[in-house]
Amino acid sequence: MGKELIQPEIGLIFWTIVTFIAVAWVLKKFAWRPILAIIEAREKAIRESLEDSKRAREAAEEALARNKELVAQARGESARIVAEGQKEAERIRAEILAKTKADSAAVLEQGRRQIEFETKQAVAELKGTVVQVALDAAGKVISASLDDARHRRLVEEYLDELPDLKESH
Repeated sequence: MGKELIQPEIGLIFWTIVTFIAVAWVLKKFAWRPILAIIEAREKAIRESLEDSKRAREAAEEALARNKELVAQARGESARIVAEGQKEAERIRAEILAKTKADSAAVLEQGRRQIEFETKQAVAELKGTVVQVALDAAGKVISASLDDARHRRLVEEYLDELPDLKESH
C-alpha cells in the first residue's frame, strides 16, 4: 500500500490534470474577476487611506505651524501688553510723585506764609503793647504838656528804628 501512493499512474495523472484545468477554467470564468475586483477594490481603499492619512498629516502639520505662529503672536502680544502696563504704571507713579511733591511744596509754602503772617501779627501786637506800656510809663514820668497822640507817635518812631539798629549790628 505504501508503494501505490509513491508510484505515479498515468490515469491518476490525467484525471488530476483534467480536474485542475476544469477547476482553473471554472475559477477563471466565475471567480477570478470577482476576486480580482475585490483585490483591486481593497488596493484602491488602501491607496485612498494612505492618501487620506497623508493629507491628514499635512493638515495636522499646517495646524501645528499655525498654532505655533498663534502662540508666538500671543506671547508677543502679552509681552507688549506687559510692557505697556509697566510704562503706564511708571507714568502713574511719576504723576503721583510729582503731585505729592507739588502738594508738599504747597503745604510748606502755606505753612511758611502762615508763620510769616503770625510773626508779623505778633510783632504788630507786641509793638502795640510796648507802645502802650511805654506811653503809660512816659506819661507817668513826664506828666508834662505833651498830648497822647504826640507821645504815641514818638514811641512808634523809636520802635520803628529798633529793627534797623538790630539789622545793622
